[in-house]
Amino acid sequence: MTGTLYLLGDTQQKDLSLTDLETGAERQLTNLNPDFNLGDFDVSPDDREVVLERVQEDSAVLLLDLPRP
Repeated sequence: MTGTLYLLGDTQQKDLSLTDLETGAERQLTNLNPDFNLGDFDVSPDDREVVLERVQEDSAVLLLDLPRP
């Protein structure tokens, strides 16, 4: 990945966005439902997947494949 991955949004509704470090172009990667309370995320060592932490009692792990340019 040649960019910076970050959380964007308010405390109740967050999504992942990516900024390309070479061009400065920003791209929103997720469009999560408002009831998906995103707490944190991590990127795999090969930069191909992202795991999201959902904050709630009956939470689940969600794994995203990142698109390759």
